[in-house]
Amino acid sequence: MKVKINAISLCLITTVFLSTLAYSEISVKIRDIAFIDGLRANQVFGFGLVVGLQGTGDSKSTLIRSSLKNILNNLGLEEGENFTSKNVAAVLITAKLPPFIRVGDRIDITVSSIGDAKSLEGGILIQSPLKGADDIIYVVAQGALSIIDAKKRGKGIRTVAQIINGGVVEREIEPEIITDNSISLVLKEWDFTVADRIIKSVSKKYPESKPATTKGGRIRINLPRDVNIVELVSTVENIEITPIARARVVVNEKDGTIVMGEDVKISEVVVSKDGLTVNVEGENSKGNSALLKESSTVKDLMDSLNYIGVNTSEIISILKALKDAGALHADLIIR
Repeated sequence: MKVKINAISLCLITTVFLSTLAYSEISVKIRDIAFIDGLRANQVFGFGLVVGLQGTGDSKSTLIRSSLKNILNNLGLEEGENFTSKNVAAVLITAKLPPFIRVGDRIDITVSSIGDAKSLEGGILIQSPLKGADDIIYVVAQGALSIIDAKKRGKGIRTVAQIINGGVVEREIEPEIITDNSISLVLKEWDFTVADRIIKSVSKKYPESKPATTKGGRIRINLPRDVNIVELVSTVENIEITPIARARVVVNEKDGTIVMGEDVKISEVVVSKDGLTVNVEGENSKGNSALLKESSTVKDLMDSLNYIGVNTSEIISILKALKDAGALHADLIIR
């Protein structure tokens, strides 16, 4: 069988194939590829007890007995040493504090069992403090739990739950974004070309800011005169630049999805497969092989293989072999 590939004879079978547009044709805002140094969320966590369970709590736990005893003692009650109950579960509580959060604001919290409780459904979290890495209390949490997958009864994990707006902020965290009368941008994925384009774009908008790279790959931007910090950050974050495409091929073996850049290159290579002959870019080959020249891309190969009916697992195997042979000039990410 001999097949000649042309521009309009493309067929996708047995797989969902996505080819991304060239990044050179796309402009993105700086806020989508970088963030202001110091402007970040903060994590807090704590220990607590969930009560009111219908016999689905921890069966045997010294930790629960001692914790309950302390709580009851704080309420002025005396509890016997032999107190046991399967209506209580020991849990860890986690949450994130967004930047510029204020005292009195409410946040969502996540509660996870650390014992042998079968389910946290229907439980109530007793008031529990949440601390940061500095061992300071920032949030107090309490409330009725809701299972995350409540609509899928009988399925999923029922030892993890949420309390929407269950945490009350007790201490503010003021982010420090101004250092030496300047702010710094941090690229989510460092690239010299992208950094250069950001510097040139910001310099064009604010010549007095004199943007430049500093230690740690940060882009320092000096605060111009007569420009407040809110206006500066807002304007810089909304400047549009053209990012650089990274050579990557991402394969999901479970559902057969293949995502790649349009111009991912492959070196001259011969791919052999039973019963096929492919003519690519005018280079003829005989036998059961596909001959691809240096100027070919992975897209050329994919188009050819899809056209002649190569299945998804075979395509993935070919991509793996190309990477092992050093012919695929891209990161091959398989999930």
